[in-house]
Amino acid sequence: MGKAFSSSNVVAAGFDTSKLRSAPSRKKIQRMDTQSVIVSTMKTNQILPVATLTTQEEKTSEKKYQFVTLTFGEAFGALGTPMLVTLVACISWTNCLICVTLLPNQAANWLMGTTGYDNGQFWLMIDTDPVMTKIGAAGLAFVSACYLYVVIKMLRWQKTVLHLQQASQRHEEQRRADSAVDSWMRAASLRCKTQYVEFTSFRGNKRKFWNVCLKIFNLSMQMTVLLELLETGSPVALVYGYTAFISLGSLAGALKILIGKFSAMGEVVAGCPFDLFAAIVFPCLVLVYCFYNFQFDDAVFATYLEILPVGSFERSAAVFADPSEMALFRLAFDSLRIKSTLDLVLRVGINLSFCYRLKRIGDVLVAAHVRRAQALRAKRTTRHRQQRPVPRVVAVFFIAFSVVVWMVTNQVIADSHAHCSHYPQCVVYAYRWKQGGVCPCRILIDVDRAPRTYDEWTNPVDVYSTVQALATAGELRSLQLINRQLLELPEELRACRQLSSLELIYTGIQKIPSWTKEFKYLQTLHLEGKVGSQNLLLLPDDLFNDMPWLSTIHIGIHPELSRIPSLSGVPNLQSVTLAWLLELRTLPSFDHVSRLQSLVLGLLPHLEQIPDMAPLKALSDFTLSLPIQLCCNGFRGKCDLTDDYCVQNSRSGIPAASCFKGEPFLGNAGTQEAFTRFDASICQKMSSDLLVVPGGPTKQTIEICDSKPFARCEGPDGGVGICYNTRMQVLSCYGDENYIKLRRYQIQKDIGQKCDSVLEGWLGCRD
Repeated sequence: MGKAFSSSNVVAAGFDTSKLRSAPSRKKIQRMDTQSVIVSTMKTNQILPVATLTTQEEKTSEKKYQFVTLTFGEAFGALGTPMLVTLVACISWTNCLICVTLLPNQAANWLMGTTGYDNGQFWLMIDTDPVMTKIGAAGLAFVSACYLYVVIKMLRWQKTVLHLQQASQRHEEQRRADSAVDSWMRAASLRCKTQYVEFTSFRGNKRKFWNVCLKIFNLSMQMTVLLELLETGSPVALVYGYTAFISLGSLAGALKILIGKFSAMGEVVAGCPFDLFAAIVFPCLVLVYCFYNFQFDDAVFATYLEILPVGSFERSAAVFADPSEMALFRLAFDSLRIKSTLDLVLRVGINLSFCYRLKRIGDVLVAAHVRRAQALRAKRTTRHRQQRPVPRVVAVFFIAFSVVVWMVTNQVIADSHAHCSHYPQCVVYAYRWKQGGVCPCRILIDVDRAPRTYDEWTNPVDVYSTVQALATAGELRSLQLINRQLLELPEELRACRQLSSLELIYTGIQKIPSWTKEFKYLQTLHLEGKVGSQNLLLLPDDLFNDMPWLSTIHIGIHPELSRIPSLSGVPNLQSVTLAWLLELRTLPSFDHVSRLQSLVLGLLPHLEQIPDMAPLKALSDFTLSLPIQLCCNGFRGKCDLTDDYCVQNSRSGIPAASCFKGEPFLGNAGTQEAFTRFDASICQKMSSDLLVVPGGPTKQTIEICDSKPFARCEGPDGGVGICYNTRMQVLSCYGDENYIKLRRYQIQKDIGQKCDSVLEGWLGCRD
């Protein structure tokens, strides 16, 4: 017990400490009989309880150490409130990034106001690596927790002030107690600890060297982000903006070294805005860019939904939107998502670095103000330690880096632009240095959404050589062609293994090669034939055997196509649209597409049955429209061959249907339940005119319009029609009353294209 009794206990007991100083050895003092000290002091033979000794010790300690108290403003100074605001912003933004990572479609819909379009699947973003997505979300949650910890620590500044003073007291007592202990191991440990403190402590004389190391580390991470932006072909404005940020940050580091008047603490505080930009501001600017560079006429699209019948081509928002703008939005928005290990390291690393810096600044501010307050109370001046300056030659490195990063960025952009400028169809390409004369195209979009002449319709631009040239680099991620001629896919496209979107609309495609199944990252497949062309006769049987990320299938206007391949290898399929497939009689099993949300079937006159729909638990849109035999052949329970859907249609070459011989709904309760739930969009009665398989635009119906949209025209049958670009086809005369009603409604509401009183007076347009 005597050995455990420290000098502070002796003081607490009232023992004269001057006698301790005159003792020959401290070790002898520690061996003094504790009981005799207590007895002589209290003048009694009783031994005091331990609690009494502790209480007396605390009271004596409080008298010796007069603890100071500080307000929030005194503890953190002018930086306190800005730091709290910054931390709250960091927490909010990190939580937003978690939503972007886990719920990309919902986040994009919320930002752009597209939640009500295409059943919430307007953007069709798929997680190609769900495990990495969850790990990334967990990493961001950890970052958010770290930011929250710093906020709580700042709001409990009074405890921090008290702990700092108590720690200082304990350190002083421990230093005195250990002053007589001398060992080479302890000495070496102390030297290492001292060197570490000198480097990392804000008051250390070598702290400025540590600041330089941290700056180099931050510049390395930021440069990696820049290289990623260049490789993905991010918008030039964002790339140059981030380059300017890196360059300014490097110049600021050089300036602090050259001036040399900043303290280490001042250097860190001055560098915080650059860390804030990397962690929070730049990602926010990416969202701002996404928001202001995507235009969608909500009012016009709302008229399509209100006037046009269910199943109409124009009711698809994704078709109505500008494909280039959608591609650029996805590209910029995807840069905020964590999809790889590198993304995880960069996002989490940059944020944790900034969080740690804010924590250290808060700690040092409190410690400095506590020391200052104690010095004022003790009426002594605080001594500022001199910090060794970083050699000015190091500033040359930062200046050179700021120049080089500009030169490299500008050069790679210029080189890639030189190779790709001959192909305006390449809307996104990677920025690379010395690509060997090949354009590293990533997104190829060549569309004509509204051809006006017969020649444009029958002799579209042949883009085979263009696709061939831009696929040579093997970098294509998206290929979209509308009203262009591409009868077959070039062999060079096979090298583009990362292809995620293949949309061929009115291209006259006649063959899908067997190697198309190798596009394992394909997410969207849209094959729209062209009336009057040969179109597809068949699809490879194993086309969908191994496409784990395919989310959308749209196949239409292929009258001779009689079979859809098995859907056994597309577990993430969300949308299927099949239209104008006159020979299709059955559909593949739905057993492996449990995530399917939309099933749209139209103009499939020979479709006799539908497989079991019980696996489609997530189905939210089910549409059957235009002639489909299963609507009346007894598949739904009653065979009525006099129904317009089942009678012979000589105008369209469709023979009369026959009664279904199997059990209604094939005995599947899940199918019957789906038909009941979506009764409003299934087999709706239509006039006989609408049940005719529409023919393609003819030379007569095209030339009668004379390239004048919305003009009044007279159809071949003598009826009144309107010149219209329906389904992105050529401007032609259509007798469909729905399009006349649609344009009249738009003029009445002053929505969409401004009307021409000369051409559209018959629709109610006035000057």
